[in-house]
Amino acid sequence: MKSVARILLAALIVLMLQMTLAHRIAPAGSAPDLVLVMLAVLVIDRRPLAGVVAGFLLGLLQDLGNASLLGMNALAKSIVGYGIARCGGEYLPDSKMFRGLLVLAAALVNDIIVIAVGTSLGPAQAIVVFLRDSILAGVYTSALAVLVMQIVKIIPGRAVRAGGRY
Repeated sequence: MKSVARILLAALIVLMLQMTLAHRIAPAGSAPDLVLVMLAVLVIDRRPLAGVVAGFLLGLLQDLGNASLLGMNALAKSIVGYGIARCGGEYLPDSKMFRGLLVLAAALVNDIIVIAVGTSLGPAQAIVVFLRDSILAGVYTSALAVLVMQIVKIIPGRAVRAGGRY
């Protein structure tokens, strides 16, 4: 129960940082997705069901900030959470590069879903928005996720179960 309360508190802090600080640390106008970073850190070595549930809950929490698009981030983060959990623990080696590429792919998939569902852009405009904003934001998100994963690894007293799972 203690870990659930910690995760909830961390999610609220990350959401506040996303809404207040992320646009200020946005080099070239593309802000990292801090909620996606948290999702990746939470589910990269877990089972896919945990990825879907965590993605849905974090996405729903993110959607509460914009009620007109309620459910869009929940859908995107659920799909991305499943993908990260499925590929992260089973198929990819435990390497910073592979984890970074996994988070980059997850960020790009997340943005494709958000652009397709959350906007009324035509196909050409959607591709321009994706190329202009999403790729750079995905790179920032993946770099930040790798950094956070390395910091989490060195936290003393962290319990790790057999098989590398937390």
